[in-house]
Amino acid sequence: MNSLKLITLLGISLLLSCSTKSNQVDINQDFTAGLDQMKSKETKAVHRHDFLVYADETNLDMLLKEERATFVVFGMVTNDYSDFERKYGIKVRTENCVITPGISKIALLNNRIISDYLNEKFSTDWIADLGILPFGMN
Repeated sequence: MNSLKLITLLGISLLLSCSTKSNQVDINQDFTAGLDQMKSKETKAVHRHDFLVYADETNLDMLLKEERATFVVFGMVTNDYSDFERKYGIKVRTENCVITPGISKIALLNNRIISDYLNEKFSTDWIADLGILPFGMN
């Protein structure tokens, strides 16, 4: 019975940790003030490079030229891949740990196409520099 409680608690904590992607929470917002009294915050301009475009056979050259080719990694921890990104021109984007069958197929194809490109251009040296195996590359 105790093991069932423990498993339930672990499952709930995993779901909660996976569903909280952003650690930036504005706790100083005054929700009692009227909407017209709230201070507006500066908004960051949105650029086309801010959106993830998955690689496929038809768009890899364009993504490489625009420096938008991106490995997709699933998990709860975001690491610093800036050295890898500068050296190889491939970004690394961490998505949450919930993987649906649809996104799994798309991310797998994306990562395989990009890894094939890197293998052709740099052999397998890039794997040590990345420090992880992207989703589907095991």
